Amino acid sequence: MVNRRIFAALPFLLAAISCDEVTAADAARVNVVLTPKVGSAACVFADPEPAAVKVDQGISFVNKSTVHLTIVLLEDNLPLVSVAPGDTSGAVKFRDPGTHQYYSQGCGSVNSELHTLSVTVN
Repeated sequence: MVNRRIFAALPFLLAAISCDEVTAADAARVNVVLTPKVGSAACVFADPEPAAVKVDQGISFVNKSTVHLTIVLLEDNLPLVSVAPGDTSGAVKFRDPGTHQYYSQGCGSVNSELHTLSVTVN
């Protein structure tokens, strides 16, 4: 019985661990501009695509759509930032290098809607 409880809690523990690598940043070195696709304000083009930032440097998202956007990291399906129409999100930074995929929550995570963020050491 105890093993089942631990196993059931494992996804929540892993999600908490992965969220620890993303924290608020004082400023953004990279701004990703999110422009709506024709037919859906929640489905967006990202520029730059892929985006690249160094470890511990900030990145923010500029919402050029007419709807509120929530950007979600695919690896843990937890919101990264939320940004109002015409606004820029607060800056976030990653502590560890790696490649992350993200999507606009209102559009979904199908392959055609995934965007890439590369976090590098140098």
